[in-house]
Amino acid sequence: MEAITAFRVSWPGLLLLGLALLFFYFVLRLANRLVAGASVSSRLLTASRQLLRSALLLYEPLAILGWSAFFVFINPPLHALLLGVLFLGGYPHIRNYVSGRLIRLGHAIIPGKKLRSGEVQGVVSRLGNLGLYLQADDGRHYLSYSHLLSDGYTLLSGEDVSGVYHLSVTQEGEEPPANYAQKLMDILATTPYLDWNHKPEWITDGTLDNRLELRVVLKQDGHLRELIQLLDELGFSCRVV
Repeated sequence: MEAITAFRVSWPGLLLLGLALLFFYFVLRLANRLVAGASVSSRLLTASRQLLRSALLLYEPLAILGWSAFFVFINPPLHALLLGVLFLGGYPHIRNYVSGRLIRLGHAIIPGKKLRSGEVQGVVSRLGNLGLYLQADDGRHYLSYSHLLSDGYTLLSGEDVSGVYHLSVTQEGEEPPANYAQKLMDILATTPYLDWNHKPEWITDGTLDNRLELRVVLKQDGHLRELIQLLDELGFSCRVV
């Protein structure tokens, strides 16, 4: 029994634990990408996205803590000292990392969302582990998560930030939305008006009221009328929600 315990709390055991944690992490990421890549949303898919998103946000820090605890048990005095030094040296980054997990678990902040913090407001263009990038009218801003927690932030509606629109789309002839969802996405992919740093986001799949709703980010506000006109010429009825 002692031999088994000694093996488990050892370098080979630490390596096996790390490989197992990494394997499960990549399984979660793969599942999240498959669900997020679905072209048409549904209630089940929406719930699955939210569940997988929360699972990934929680799993990563818990896996790091579990692996670190195992590392300490191999040689408690020395390894605890090493981790303590690393913690003190990397405290600002660790604080940003933990703050980011708290913020992203509390609010669904994803690329394309509108946010204001202090004097800066814009569209979230990219999320990192330590902070996020906000695309504003005067350029791109980097905001650390600890900065967001200390200064506060507000998620804005579509009208508050230019370039982001919630569209409701139907096709003439009352064709079921599932039949023209991919066609609509193909049309959007060929238009010069969208900012493809933010992929169009499906909001509803049209199963309840025979219409599709999606959120898009335009390069310029003036492109909205041109986009609606283009869709109208191709047989779609489009309005801003």
